[in-house]
Amino acid sequence: MMKRPHAAVSLDWDMTPMIDVVFLLMIFFVFTFKIVKQEGDFSIKMPLSGGNSSSLSLDTSEPVRIRLLADSNGELASIMMGDRSLGTSFTILRQQVMAYVGSLSPQARGEAEAELRCDYELKYKYTVDAMTAISGYYENGQIVPLIEKVKFAQKQGQSDLTESSNEEK
Repeated sequence: MMKRPHAAVSLDWDMTPMIDVVFLLMIFFVFTFKIVKQEGDFSIKMPLSGGNSSSLSLDTSEPVRIRLLADSNGELASIMMGDRSLGTSFTILRQQVMAYVGSLSPQARGEAEAELRCDYELKYKYTVDAMTAISGYYENGQIVPLIEKVKFAQKQGQSDLTESSNEEK
């Protein structure tokens, strides 16, 4: 009895559907990927280990409050540092900031902070001039830093509005 020869069976697989599925998965993941904004630098300063707690002193000083007042045309009407009026001269503001920073201990100088409150109508160039006056100056080709941490104060009543909107939720 003779055996019939078997025909060779081809095992070719069609890759087209598999490639389609891979591309569909790639498209799905690309469109559903959400880029998360990185959290800010919190500048947390931890005490050094090994020191006794009595030698550590926390500087809880308030920031220097600087207020820029505008007239009805948006021009600078007055500069206030704390409760004192400095006129409209940014040179006097810089001198006052230099005197304040000079009165601090060397360790507290790097931690000095200013809070800048500007009237809403004030032209932006005066805000830039105030930032320039309080942040530092050039001396003999070197930058001399004064106050590097500057924050802008909220508008009057703005914190009340955010608190009331949070309570409504």
